[in-house]
Amino acid sequence: MFELKSFAKINLGLEITGKRADGYHNLKTIFQTIDLYDTIEIKENQTGTLHLDGDDPAVEWDRGNTISKAYAVMVETFNLHQGFDIFVKKKIPGGSGLGGGSSNAAVILLFLNEYSRLNLPMEDLIEIGVKIGADVPFFLMGGTAVAEGIGEKITPLENFEESRLTIVIPAIKVSTALIFSNFNLTTKPIKSKIDTFMISKKLEILENNLEKTTFELFPQVRMIKKKMRKMGFKLVLMSGSGSAVYGVQDSGANTGKALHELEKDFPGSRVFVCRMLSKQNYIEGIGAWPSGKASVFGADTRRFEIYRPSY
Repeated sequence: MFELKSFAKINLGLEITGKRADGYHNLKTIFQTIDLYDTIEIKENQTGTLHLDGDDPAVEWDRGNTISKAYAVMVETFNLHQGFDIFVKKKIPGGSGLGGGSSNAAVILLFLNEYSRLNLPMEDLIEIGVKIGADVPFFLMGGTAVAEGIGEKITPLENFEESRLTIVIPAIKVSTALIFSNFNLTTKPIKSKIDTFMISKKLEILENNLEKTTFELFPQVRMIKKKMRKMGFKLVLMSGSGSAVYGVQDSGANTGKALHELEKDFPGSRVFVCRMLSKQNYIEGIGAWPSGKASVFGADTRRFEIYRPSY
């Protein structure tokens, strides 16, 4: 059996820059992987097909699942014949803005590339990944990166200090499509806070343009952010279109006290303490062979680096 980790991400700022002819919105954001993860257990089978299941009844474990889509496109494109039984232990809730579905798909693409010895360059994996979801290309790389377009144009950045985060995920599922359909795009040019941040490195200037819309539709998310700001986190932002809200902590912050207070004030919410993951730690952390002797992807990290866009 293969056991892989599928890590989440946060958005360090999110700006909506325009609307496309196909109805989607162009955006600019900084993606950052974190060490909150789903566990994907993979066993070979003799059926030549995929059997997918998981421990979260809210997730549809069918052909519409991103793992099923990733498997199907690799089978069809490269005429693969090996079947697998896949079971997912979900820790990243759907509809939270943490990219769990896209991460799952990316990990399966990386796994099949390695397992089947396809030796696909990163450009080819990205081309496949974007057909599954706009965030999938980022999860093929991990670490820190600026994403533009609908999220598929990735420019890797130098690693941030692996800061500690507290994340609150209320017991609601936020639909990205719902948020964007209710988002009012201003026609006035907006000075990019992300561009300013790239120069100043001051986290507190970053904003998420989708917060206003999500807060109006889901007031509990606004309440969580308001509470976390009062608690003195260095940066408090909603991730993606929500529902997760994260706070970046100072090194001397009392994590235990913050965790207890947030769990008490927002019953039913899930509260996690995480750290940012560097590119190296992300790739090496994805998984290990059953023997534990070598990482599935970590031993070949340099090959992944070669195909990343230059800084």
